[in-house]
Amino acid sequence: MPVMINLTSADHGGTSSACGKSEHGTCGPDCGCGCPYTGLRAQGHVESIAAVEARYPGEWLAFVIPPDEDEDAPEQGVLVVHSANDHEVWEAVNRVTFNQVVHVYFNGPLDAYLAWAEVGG
Repeated sequence: MPVMINLTSADHGGTSSACGKSEHGTCGPDCGCGCPYTGLRAQGHVESIAAVEARYPGEWLAFVIPPDEDEDAPEQGVLVVHSANDHEVWEAVNRVTFNQVVHVYFNGPLDAYLAWAEVGG
């Protein structure tokens, strides 16, 4: 599976080995473990979404959006998975911790997306 960064552990930038293991509702930007926000920028995982789109045309992309970005129109994010196969991307996204803002979309021409939608994905 093409998961690029494991966001369910402290390896992604959290400050505790318990990062991502907290009970729902207790883990977040102010929980003390740093999950998922601490370290994303410091570790260099955040990059321009436009630059990523240029590298992966015609693929499905999934980004985790840092808290200081506009969630509706982010300019930067952390690419966690990309693939021409949407099922691979959605499977990988299901492994991302629950408290992160994730954007998933097809980075290709509208007609290709509409053809995909017509056959039911």
